[in-house]
Amino acid sequence: MPPVGVFMIVVFIKEFVGPVVAGLVYLLMLAGIFLGIYTSAKYWNISYTTGFVLSGIVLIWMSPGIISTVIHPVFGLLGTLIGIVFLGGMALLLIEKSGLDDTLKR
Repeated sequence: MPPVGVFMIVVFIKEFVGPVVAGLVYLLMLAGIFLGIYTSAKYWNISYTTGFVLSGIVLIWMSPGIISTVIHPVFGLLGTLIGIVFLGGMALLLIEKSGLDDTLKR
């Protein structure tokens, strides 16, 4: 589920510019938000990163995909894929922070 601000901007752009541009703006904004979170997560402690990753995994399956009702479902699917890649990157960051990356390399 996208942040409320992103959702409102996408609805506004869809009404005044078009659905394809709204879908592209949605993907760019989502990727920008996730990139910002990932770069700041490098400075989080392990327990906060663990909680974020676990809650992200739970929420990605629980939250409804309402963005597909506003823009084309392909953009909603791509947004979900971006979210899954982001959670995978966060999980790898958690593995690195916990020191398990050295154990897994052996």
